[in-house]
Amino acid sequence: MRIQYFSDIHLEFGPLEIRTTDADIIVAAGDIGVGLQGLQWLKSFAKPVIYVAGNHEFYGQEYLSSISKLANAASGSNVQFLEQRAWVHDGVRFLGCSLWSDLGGDENEHLEELVSIVNDFRKISYRTEFLNAKSYRLLHRKSRNWLFSELVKPFSGKTVVVTHHAPTPWSWPDSPSQIKRHAYCNDLREVLHSFEVAAWFHGHTHAVSDYRCSGTRILCNPRGYFPSQLVGEFDPGKILEI
Repeated sequence: MRIQYFSDIHLEFGPLEIRTTDADIIVAAGDIGVGLQGLQWLKSFAKPVIYVAGNHEFYGQEYLSSISKLANAASGSNVQFLEQRAWVHDGVRFLGCSLWSDLGGDENEHLEELVSIVNDFRKISYRTEFLNAKSYRLLHRKSRNWLFSELVKPFSGKTVVVTHHAPTPWSWPDSPSQIKRHAYCNDLREVLHSFEVAAWFHGHTHAVSDYRCSGTRILCNPRGYFPSQLVGEFDPGKILEI
């Protein structure tokens, strides 16, 4: 299977046309646009698309209602919106969720500073209030527990995981802020050591990555912010064959 993959297109900052490739399927690992903007754009591709939401999809909106809107808008289309959902295509199992970070865990002594510098806590609401550290970590635990519950299920084919937040700190080794990195990268290396995952696609870091952790290929191919903060190594036609 040939998988074309990208993330962080950020259509809210400027449009993008992506050339047709010979990929069998497309993986869009979040921050494609705000609200339904990215989903509508992905519907224009004449092939199956796997889509997980990033954090920017929820900017200016309430999280739970936005999840419902995205799922309803994708229903019946070429786009498989995955939020704690599995989908099997041509013998490959795709597991998808946003996988919010745990903000460095309970031992993070810089949590208050982290919350003050991350826009999510001022731009996304959860139920009746803005996201806070407690609700952020709640979303992380739900995704992590779901992912573990799926990975333990026997499956004879290959497994691919798609998230927006990164699975390990190695995805952003050159982060300008070690404090801020806790909101971008999880540390799920023990999960990767425990299960056989062929590939893990993510976004969020605005840094291209392609490395292995315990045999799993971990990849990120982000566009960045148009026009002044584009990622120079971004390749909209990048393909992984598994």
